[in-house]
Amino acid sequence: MKAWQRRIRALLFLALMLSFLPGCWSRHEIEELAIVTAIALDAAPGDQVRLSVYIVIPRTVAGGPSMGGGGVGEPPKTGEVVTAVGSDFTQATRRLEEMVPRRLLWAQNRVLILGEELARQGFHYLDHFTRERQMRLTTPVLITMGEARKVLELPPGIELMPGTILSGILRNRTTFKVELKDLLAVWEAPGDNPVLPQVVMTPTPELESQEVKSGGDAAGKDSAQKGEGEKKPPEAVAIKGAGAFRDDRLIGWLDEKETNGLMWLRGEVREGVITVAVPAQSGGRASVIFHRASTKVKPRVEGGQVTFNVEIRGDCDLSEVTANLDPDRMEHLLAIQEAVNRAVEERILVAVRKAQQELRSDIFGFGEVLHRSNARYWRQVQDRWNEEFSRVQIQVKVNLHLNRLGMTNRTPDKTRGAGGKGATQGSTR
Repeated sequence: MKAWQRRIRALLFLALMLSFLPGCWSRHEIEELAIVTAIALDAAPGDQVRLSVYIVIPRTVAGGPSMGGGGVGEPPKTGEVVTAVGSDFTQATRRLEEMVPRRLLWAQNRVLILGEELARQGFHYLDHFTRERQMRLTTPVLITMGEARKVLELPPGIELMPGTILSGILRNRTTFKVELKDLLAVWEAPGDNPVLPQVVMTPTPELESQEVKSGGDAAGKDSAQKGEGEKKPPEAVAIKGAGAFRDDRLIGWLDEKETNGLMWLRGEVREGVITVAVPAQSGGRASVIFHRASTKVKPRVEGGQVTFNVEIRGDCDLSEVTANLDPDRMEHLLAIQEAVNRAVEERILVAVRKAQQELRSDIFGFGEVLHRSNARYWRQVQDRWNEEFSRVQIQVKVNLHLNRLGMTNRTPDKTRGAGGKGATQGSTR
């Protein structure tokens, strides 16, 4: 066969193969899509569920004329909250599609927020979102007291969309982060119970000042009743505290201090600040920034008594001191370091007492550690581990080192200007 004949046959073969290649059969133009950036899940009356989504208004995001928005000086309205109710979230999604004139796009969703009542009913309602092919398993999951839908109705602030606000706070690493895949893994893991970060809505300063002025008297109550329909929604959100679960149901809440202790025990601490009183200086305080912290848990079983030895190590830097401090005096630095270690230990023990005595739920994952280290004993207690956890002993040892003093090793002496005889002279290295 001649060379030109082989080339023609090759070209015909390639043309035939190209006819079998798939095209963009599922392509949708941006003008045809309703982009979902935040999802709120709530329980509804009649054993139903409520699905609320925040849908972006494309023309406002693109800089075009806004469809809504406030008055002068108010940020533009970037989206709409659309809600639908159904027997499950699949049905609620279908009803939502009947209300939106565009095709819903779930791939850009930033957060998944659970309402309190729905969280007390179990995680089985999340099954739809784990099967939806557009939903990302890396989506952060949060919880809030009351209805989750109210979080989506938050007025725009520094960021214009609630999903962007919450995901941005989580990126700051001031609290722990639970993604959808992590939640499912903890739920199915033996000897562990989920904990979700809590979204807290902050009232506007105008509402706070009205509450202070009313003082709880009758006139204040009358004015509050008259202006009840004129109350402004919350102006900001914060992620403080956490919701604790037993198996797959919400059973209680952790405050900010207990949540911090939880993070230390679970090894979720990456960076942060602790402010402590300096014992050597009356009325003085010091703040340190900690980083590179690690948590090691070792279980021990002796005669049916389970003990978990927790060792925490890390480094911290001195950030601020409001007391007279001489860095050349090692006892001053050691006093700050010991105060920081005691503060961390106190937060851990507060979280342990809450989990053992009130929640009766292993929210630290100690059962999973015991499962990996002593499988024989674990098989004896795995069916009643949450009850067994309330009787285990937890011994904590915190060893955080104060390594760096910052840009200066000298603290202003407030007594020096007054001519105090007991002033401590700061040295300059």
